[in-house]
Amino acid sequence: MADNDFLVKLKEALDARREWFDNSELQKLKEEFRVFHTNVSILYNLFVKKGFIIEDIYKNEAKIGDLAVPSNAPFSDANKREQLGMRISTLENELDFLVNFHGLTTNLLTQDKIKTIIGIVKYIDWTHLTPDGINATTQAVSEVVSSIRHGVNDPITSKSLTDSLAAISGVTKTIINALKLLSDFNREQYKYDVRVNITASMDPSEASVQNINKKFNRAMSGKTFYPELINEIIKEDYSEDSEALQNAVIQKLTAEMNKPAKTVKAPPSFKPILISGLMCLSSGTSNLSEILVKIAKNNSIFENQRGGFLEFVKKLIAQITNSEMGQTVYEIESIDPAKGKIVCEKINFANFYSQLEKRIAILVSFSSNGNPAKKLEDMEEQFLIELLKRNIKEVQNFHKTLDSFDNHFKKMAEKSSHYKFKGIKPELSALKNTLTKANEKLQDYIIGKEEEEQFKQLGIDN
Repeated sequence: MADNDFLVKLKEALDARREWFDNSELQKLKEEFRVFHTNVSILYNLFVKKGFIIEDIYKNEAKIGDLAVPSNAPFSDANKREQLGMRISTLENELDFLVNFHGLTTNLLTQDKIKTIIGIVKYIDWTHLTPDGINATTQAVSEVVSSIRHGVNDPITSKSLTDSLAAISGVTKTIINALKLLSDFNREQYKYDVRVNITASMDPSEASVQNINKKFNRAMSGKTFYPELINEIIKEDYSEDSEALQNAVIQKLTAEMNKPAKTVKAPPSFKPILISGLMCLSSGTSNLSEILVKIAKNNSIFENQRGGFLEFVKKLIAQITNSEMGQTVYEIESIDPAKGKIVCEKINFANFYSQLEKRIAILVSFSSNGNPAKKLEDMEEQFLIELLKRNIKEVQNFHKTLDSFDNHFKKMAEKSSHYKFKGIKPELSALKNTLTKANEKLQDYIIGKEEEEQFKQLGIDN
């Protein structure tokens, strides 16, 4: 049997490990999932925009009750674009649910849940995209990526593709390692529960898988019986190597938590706050990419509706005279916060669309290779603060104009029953939250720098 001293030490180690996960490691894991989710969203929208997959029109209507791995059944070439669009859309929704709605705590992340999450993370083998991939979905994604790399002459698209794939690859290993540590913790917690409820009073002659199984259902109702873990308990508590094996269990549970603290105090750095602010903005690229797809459709429908003989004549004259063809210009209304009144502004849609694409590419670069801190850490602090301020302002301006576009398209839809308006309010709301978080980081930086300066003036080492 396990002696009481070992059980006390084991419980203390498990409690400390649980607290470490809940208060530290699982928060980090959530951010890794957020990067994974953001970049899957970017790739989905990129694939749709370039016509390699068909957009899932029911994507925003999907209701997820619990996590599940999307289908990986084979599909024919005839419906490949449609099936791949639905599958990546489903994957993106599962990740969205995991990041924004599913709690990440040791109580919720059971062994079965961890197995499901690993299945979601490995659903597409992003790190080994080859024609002979592990499943039909990975093979199809591999073909799309190859087509973009070798057939699309667009630097922004190529960079977005490369950066997002690198980001996913970078966080995948971290996620899997973190889930493995959590799985190991769950195994030891399970073994502790078996010890307390069943084997604590067992003599060596009684300790067998069969005898423990007989008492299991009554003592641990609702739990799954794992023979391999029961065998581990028997070896750790009843074999000749019992003491060494038990010590190994305690050491494994306390690993990484007991790393020695740095003795040299580094000077305070405010760069991480600025980098975090830029990463916040980068997380909004999925919303901006979805907005791009929607407003492009709205504009396309509007242009088709107003087409006709007159439009045909304009295009013909432009071709004969080799002049630049006219582009759609919208006159949209917005509220000027400084003057507190409505102002009208003419927006060339093509130019606006192009500028937004470029801004998305810039924001994506803040999370390239899955490790933006490494690239941004090399920048001067003053450059980072200006970079953050400039991009917050740019995204705010885009948000304001996009909101006006949304209202404009909505009015157009009300006038025509044939106009299939694609609203962007949910994406704008999410983008506003992103801006709020980035602004909070900016304010944290400003307050931190002011406090540092005050301490210096008072001669205090902060």
